[in-house]
Amino acid sequence: MNRDAMTEGSIESDSEPEPASTHNPLRFVIRALAAMLAVVATVGTLAACRMPGKSVASRYENVEPFNFDIALGPKQFHIDGYLTRSSNAGKLPALLVLNDGGGSVERCVQMSQHVTAMGIQVACVDIPGYGASSGPSRFVGQPSVLAARRGLDLLVARPDVDASRLAVWGLGQGAVAAGLLMDYDSRPRALILQSGAYDMLTLWPQAPLRTKLAILREVWPSKRALKQRSVIENLPPRLDCSVLIMHGERDNRMPVTQAVKLAEALRARGARVSTCYFPRASHDLGKRVEPELRAFLRDNLIGAARAAS
Repeated sequence: MNRDAMTEGSIESDSEPEPASTHNPLRFVIRALAAMLAVVATVGTLAACRMPGKSVASRYENVEPFNFDIALGPKQFHIDGYLTRSSNAGKLPALLVLNDGGGSVERCVQMSQHVTAMGIQVACVDIPGYGASSGPSRFVGQPSVLAARRGLDLLVARPDVDASRLAVWGLGQGAVAAGLLMDYDSRPRALILQSGAYDMLTLWPQAPLRTKLAILREVWPSKRALKQRSVIENLPPRLDCSVLIMHGERDNRMPVTQAVKLAEALRARGARVSTCYFPRASHDLGKRVEPELRAFLRDNLIGAARAAS
């Protein structure tokens, strides 16, 4: 990836020049299948839309909207999210959660109540193109990394946040965005990567049909496009952070081998890596991750600060 391009807010085209569909029947069929999947996904999204009634923020005394806009060249994205405040006083550590719409921001807000009780501020957002955030998603890519960086900027600017104690938790495609963030931003001292794919170049030929069609809905999987979205391909030479990788061993969307390979690459670059592979779990790990998550945050955000003082 091009760090200068990210900093300046520009973006290169994700796709390579393609011949007309009439000249490539196989590509035409693949795109038709991807379009059908997009229709099914749209229907599912409409069915899962929030019902009229109280907003998420109005159901909790300590929750407020955490919405913002980002621009990448001529493209504009609106990011939807919520901030859950801890009742503890002073500058507190903060956790930015990057959702891919599958678990919904509302479920993240419910989970955040347990984390704020530890004395941590929690911001839950949907990455571009997922959940209630505008798109297109473009299979993660630079818009999601920019959204993550902007979310960190807003947290750091708050008077109740300690900028030296930041963590990022990515789920699914949000884990890819959190992983790519390591190439651009050294502010997070701890990262939690859950159920993601981190080596797109090896994922594509091995991916099940469902995963391939999901990728085709969003971007043409050229070698260049896959490399741009590969966490392992874009890691810096050295890392000074703690990383928790959580993955279900029965994940039929993102193979657990992706998590194992990332753990090896991170350790080779100096990162402090913990792994938790759930033998009977599939892609959605649900609440089973909460004990591991809270222990990791306690050790790397709260415990680290106490040791330093």
